[in-house]
Amino acid sequence: MLLSIILFPDSFVNIVSITFSSLIFIEILNVFTEVNRVKKKMIVSVLITMFCYVASIVFFRNYFDVSAITTDFLLKVIVITAVCWLPLHLFKKIIEKISPSEESKVKNS
Repeated sequence: MLLSIILFPDSFVNIVSITFSSLIFIEILNVFTEVNRVKKKMIVSVLITMFCYVASIVFFRNYFDVSAITTDFLLKVIVITAVCWLPLHLFKKIIEKISPSEESKVKNS
């Protein structure tokens, strides 16, 4: 939220759409971070999620300023998403590398 306010100081009205967009992308990335194998159902679920996200932008115009969704908006949402998700993902990967689970030890043997 703080990063949204810092990156979008002149568009306080769009904070809802910015944070909602970032939240959706972060949660999708969190799902892929936690799973061991990507399956067809997961891909379908992500596609349905993205469809619902786009539909919510289209149908809830009171909450989303569609004219504010520009390339700059998308780049800033990507930056917010990366700043929020990447450190945790990297931390998890480092921990897995330093102290692998018993399951991963058996798989790699």
